[in-house]
Amino acid sequence: MIKLVRFVGLIMQSILIEFLHVFGLVAFLIAIALGFFRLPSWLVPIVGIICGVIADKFIDQTDVIALLERAASANQRGGFLVIVYIVIVAVGYVIGAYSRHALHRRKIAQAAPPAPATKPPQKRNRNGSSKT
Repeated sequence: MIKLVRFVGLIMQSILIEFLHVFGLVAFLIAIALGFFRLPSWLVPIVGIICGVIADKFIDQTDVIALLERAASANQRGGFLVIVYIVIVAVGYVIGAYSRHALHRRKIAQAAPPAPATKPPQKRNRNGSSKT
């Protein structure tokens, strides 16, 4: 259990490092667009893997590495970066899908016709029925 908590903490620190780089934020925005435009969810791991490989091979992280030493050493492993980017893209996809749903609900609420006027209450006789 302790190892799981440490692993989750390490992933959170790595996500912070990737957001401090512009590329992590770009991947997050791409994922939000995927969810918002209802693209298939199987694209999430594909985009995460692509972004993780690009970050591992082409992005220099020496600027921010001094901030979090343990996460920085984990980010040197390409497989770990792929996991980090899959998490970033999955969260972004869910946020995009929820924002589309909220926008759709708002449009429906604005376009809904006003509620019809309510009928006046009927007079009831002593037996409880409205028939006279």
